[in-house]
Amino acid sequence: MKDLLHPISLAVATLGFLCLLRDVPTRRRDPASTALAAVFMLSGLSFLFSITPMWNYLDRVLGTVNLSVPLAQGCVVALLACQQVVLTYWGSPPEVARRRSRRWIGAGFAVIAGLLVLFALDWYAAYLTLYVTAYTIGELFLARACWRLARRSTRGSVRVGLRIVALGATVTLGYSAVRIGNVIAGAFDTSLADWEGFAWTCGDVGAMLTLIGWLVPTISDQAQSVRYRIKQYRSYYGLRPLWLAFYSEAPEIELPIDRVDPAQRRRFRRISIRLYRRAVEIRDGRFVIRQYLDASVREASEARHRARRLHGKDLSAAVTADQILAGIAARAAGTRPEPDQLTEFADSGRQTSRPMDDIDALLDVARHLPRQSARAPHLERVSA
Repeated sequence: MKDLLHPISLAVATLGFLCLLRDVPTRRRDPASTALAAVFMLSGLSFLFSITPMWNYLDRVLGTVNLSVPLAQGCVVALLACQQVVLTYWGSPPEVARRRSRRWIGAGFAVIAGLLVLFALDWYAAYLTLYVTAYTIGELFLARACWRLARRSTRGSVRVGLRIVALGATVTLGYSAVRIGNVIAGAFDTSLADWEGFAWTCGDVGAMLTLIGWLVPTISDQAQSVRYRIKQYRSYYGLRPLWLAFYSEAPEIELPIDRVDPAQRRRFRRISIRLYRRAVEIRDGRFVIRQYLDASVREASEARHRARRLHGKDLSAAVTADQILAGIAARAAGTRPEPDQLTEFADSGRQTSRPMDDIDALLDVARHLPRQSARAPHLERVSA
């Protein structure tokens, strides 16, 4: 049974580890993320060591019979401690979480050390008793902590994930019950061998549910990250007509990245930096033509777009687009309005509280520009 279920659980653990591995370098100061990555890695190793072909291979290479037992079960004890670290950091202030996490990790190391000593002394009954006791306590604490934290969490994916983890921890208690029964049966010279399949099923299904539970918020975060990245790319290319309109008249707005340290140029290829750079260059372009904004152009544009029943943000964006085109034409012709005729951009009063709000405001203007409204004078330089 275990050779059927373990590879499936190993695949789930590997998927979770790979999902988190990408973000671990950027979250070096987030102990919860590191601990969760360790949970998936240790879970995968525990299943790998327990698969019969790997079990036999380790026995042959290391020259010690059944060495996979303490290796696999040591990983299980370690991942139980790491799961408590994740929950502690998710549910407690950092200073409290650090203190409690040290206790959990210390307890995990103590149990692993005890298992290795008992395995070396070949005291199987004591070894099994220690492991099953630690395993059962760990799963009970895990189920209880997940249910409590799920009720307090404000994130839907975390609530669902923690409840699945709690369900998985509860299912694994079937494995604990059989193992405890084996210890007791051994004292009466009997065995629960007929329940071995049930034990492995509870252990694997429970562990798989636990991994899936941890995966729910992980995949949710990844999905949000992917959606945000897609939005950044769409925004970057959506701003191109607006950027090109300014660049055609004022190519000096382009930031000179050729002067950047070559070691830092990789950072400038990130979409977040490229989008920010494009927004800055557009803002610089607006500043350049600001002194060419004629009040009469704004008034005529507002009247025309009001007749089209535009209002609010749509109206201000449409008028701003007209002002930009008129201002660019006026700058090219070298004609400035009289001082008393100068005005502001129609969307200058728009409130933006987040970085993407500013991008959205620029995109609204870009959508009102006519197609191919301007051409860059130096197309070979248009790499922004």
